[in-house]
Amino acid sequence: MSKKARDKEVYLDIDLRNFETRIKPLITKELIEEHRLNPIGKHSEQLDVVLNFFRRHHEQLEGKYVIVCTKPHEEWCIGEHPAVRGERPQLFEDEKFDSREAAEHGLFLKRLRHFGVVI
Repeated sequence: MSKKARDKEVYLDIDLRNFETRIKPLITKELIEEHRLNPIGKHSEQLDVVLNFFRRHHEQLEGKYVIVCTKPHEEWCIGEHPAVRGERPQLFEDEKFDSREAAEHGLFLKRLRHFGVVI
């Protein structure tokens, strides 16, 4: 294993432990409700910490969840970034929303499930 690959593996392991010990305890029903009521804009410090954790790893595009507007001002879907420039994201057709705010909250819930948080 190369040093770069090993360093990345160690970083991701530390990152996961950070999630389990620092981020996950912040996630409560009240925090989820705060996000539902205000998915875009100013948030509490706790919600900011959780959102910043989820939004990290910008260099990792493959598999990253994204919001895609499928009908301007009418419909948004959650998709998965293909990590290849010019290719379209894979859309999750069963995850459609009628507002950007609802899509943002749907994406938040999907990320929670991805990290094993039971909602």
